[in-house]
Amino acid sequence: MALKARSTDSVLLVIDVQEKIIDTVAEKENLLHCLEAIIKASNLLHIPSVLTQQEKLGEITPRIRRLYQNDITIFKKLAFSCCDVSELRDKLERLGRKTIIVCGIETHICVMQTVLDLLALKYEVLLLQDATSSYKITDRETAIERMRDAGAWISTTESVIYELTEDAQKPEFKQILQIIKTLRSQDNSSKS
Repeated sequence: MALKARSTDSVLLVIDVQEKIIDTVAEKENLLHCLEAIIKASNLLHIPSVLTQQEKLGEITPRIRRLYQNDITIFKKLAFSCCDVSELRDKLERLGRKTIIVCGIETHICVMQTVLDLLALKYEVLLLQDATSSYKITDRETAIERMRDAGAWISTTESVIYELTEDAQKPEFKQILQIIKTLRSQDNSSKS
């Protein structure tokens, strides 16, 4: 069965983008640009977000935190899998959406363990491969392969933003297009 993410049936899960570890991951700037893009697009398209924070690693990086209103709940955890937090599982269940769009860090630890557990809970999981990272690229790539083999769908931030937007006639499309243009310009500047 082919998965198509829809704004009315998706949740964005942003895992552990914390100040103490953000500087240690590979391709940090690209990761942050992609995270900013998917969060802004999700906000525009009214897709609920769920954020997690590993308790011993400090606060969510301000660059990501500022994209949310003060009323966002951040689920604190000690376990690597977000699914071990009963309040988070309850929140996902209450939202009643079947597709979880996953991004964050680190790919081979908290992201992968969460994805495997979400699949076991019968959610459809869409992993944004350019919006996740690890200290070593090999760890990230190996974890992505394992999640794909387990049944997660792998895509990119830009592709999923367009998928969620669905067509150019949506009222939000002009703002979405600006998010994409910003993402592309930041991607091009990092190639220079």
